[in-house]
Amino acid sequence: MLEVSGLTRRIGGNNVLADLSISQPRGEVACIVGPSGCGKSTLLRLVAGLDAPDAGEIRIDGEVMSSERRMVPTHRRSINMVFQDYALWPHMRVGNIVGYGLAHLNRADREKRVSDLLRLMRIEALGDRLPSQLSGGQQQRVAIARALATSPRILLLDEPLSNLDVQLRTEMRLEFADLFRKVETTVLYVTHDPLEASSFADRLIVMRKGQIEQQGDPQTLFSAPSSEWVAMLAGYDIRLTLENPRPDQDGFIGNAGDQAVRFGAMAEGQPLAEAKSVLLMLHPTSLRFGDEREKLDNRVSGTVVSTLYEGRQWRVSLKVGESRFSILVPFRCSVGEVLAFGFSSRDAAAFPA
Repeated sequence: MLEVSGLTRRIGGNNVLADLSISQPRGEVACIVGPSGCGKSTLLRLVAGLDAPDAGEIRIDGEVMSSERRMVPTHRRSINMVFQDYALWPHMRVGNIVGYGLAHLNRADREKRVSDLLRLMRIEALGDRLPSQLSGGQQQRVAIARALATSPRILLLDEPLSNLDVQLRTEMRLEFADLFRKVETTVLYVTHDPLEASSFADRLIVMRKGQIEQQGDPQTLFSAPSSEWVAMLAGYDIRLTLENPRPDQDGFIGNAGDQAVRFGAMAEGQPLAEAKSVLLMLHPTSLRFGDEREKLDNRVSGTVVSTLYEGRQWRVSLKVGESRFSILVPFRCSVGEVLAFGFSSRDAAAFPA
């Protein structure tokens, strides 16, 4: 079990991490999501013992690893880490790289462990190759196999997919989901991509400015973001300002120009009582067009301001009331045309404007 309590790290007088606490049970895959500079990689370095905290402590299975008074060296933490740069020794064969940390085993056991890991990572045919003879995806698999070789208590991964192309990143998400289920190791994974994280995480931890903004299972974060910032991170790109918000028989209602728009409860912890206007945020996948929109409790019309063809679909900029946003549609629209769409009030995240 990993326990981070009141962790603070200051660099140049600024709090990179500020009183941060996380409790991660054994075997959980937790993904830390956030933009560059939010402190996520700093947290990984502190857990790994590559940096020391200014306050707070880190415990693994109840033992203090880092605090103001104690600093256990990295090699004694039973933690392995995969960096963005895979750092494979260029002069060594793949099999020797994977087995590097297994010198304490006899030859037969070492060779079996290496063989099992190469098979697990689907690179069993690459054992005699040098890193320079591998693709980026193959190098990444070797780095992960090496990290798993010593059966660490915790596996840390710092944006391991960032150097891969889009198609390979998607493929590796599926492989990670399968791998993490098989190895049953506690995993702390850092990425800036919430879609990547949600593919295999048991829990998402959203960080902002050195603190946790929201955490929970992926379905909860994507369906019920607790703040405007988390909603943006989750892809709620459509922003609709509603004036005069007020209770309605099934929730609340507000006005976008001369159109009434319904929405459910405000996001958790967000007050409505004193709000003169509400920001409604929607994920593009929530919108429906044509006959499908007639079944929904919100049917809204907007004026097309501009269009842009993006290959098999059109990006359309709409104006609804005083709000303006872009959506993707599978059909062509003309500037000045009125485009009608619908969405369910349950799919909207509402915040004070």
